[in-house]
Amino acid sequence: MHGRKMDDLIDLGFRLERTHVVVTGGSGYIGSATVRAFLAAGAYVTVFDINKPRHPVQHLHFKFHQVDITSEEQLAHAFEAARRDFGIVQCCVALASLDLSVLPHHASLMDMPADQWRQTHRVNVEGTMLTAKWWMRQIKSTSPDTSNVSLIIVGSESGHFGERMNPDYASGKSAVQAGLLQSLKSDIPRVFPGGRVNAVAPGPVDTEQFKFECQQNPNQYWQDAQATTSLAQPVPPMAVARSILFLASEAWSSHITGQVLNVDSGKQGKVLWPKEELS
Repeated sequence: MHGRKMDDLIDLGFRLERTHVVVTGGSGYIGSATVRAFLAAGAYVTVFDINKPRHPVQHLHFKFHQVDITSEEQLAHAFEAARRDFGIVQCCVALASLDLSVLPHHASLMDMPADQWRQTHRVNVEGTMLTAKWWMRQIKSTSPDTSNVSLIIVGSESGHFGERMNPDYASGKSAVQAGLLQSLKSDIPRVFPGGRVNAVAPGPVDTEQFKFECQQNPNQYWQDAQATTSLAQPVPPMAVARSILFLASEAWSSHITGQVLNVDSGKQGKVLWPKEELS
């Protein structure tokens, strides 16, 4: 080694091999990229999603369970089935939510039905809470030398900057990436010493749905991904997935907890008054 000590060498691997990861919402655009990234890192991956994967995953280390995250009974059964398949779920990525591509938009809060507000919060806030709850119940009984024990909550830039036409979505994301995150950072280590929780807050993600929306509304690309971001471009789904892997890996983020990692091309806010509204 030309006189260098072995201790001087830095292992650049994620060390996620054989780590069992559950990804809720793993059938979506960001979820699919996250699943591929974990499998490439050698992890065992179980997806909980109400929708089946867009593209079937043929891999010995992959399992899919159709789960409604608002149902405690379904989550309890799914976590137990996942444990039987690949062992204790060490890492949980709470990604499942109703996003802006499926939620109705309204010109003002005064036009939003209360039922939409309740349903968004039921899925995005309560569903995330229940996912955390049943994951924590499982890690409570695991061996103290288990590695990569962490929860990663997927929030949104909307949790920072709001959404005028979807305050239901923005407030739900604020709840999970702020209040829930900060509450769990001192709760999880009492369940499993060294257990961590962090959040990833993506900005405008360059999914097929985002491309379609920008075709329908040519101003959207400028407003969401250029005028309001330092890099003037949307975020590739795999960039979000890699950030999730970073937080999942004790080798890379062992003493990072209670933090929100903004993967948003340097998002600075929202265009509050489009020109057409001022003309």
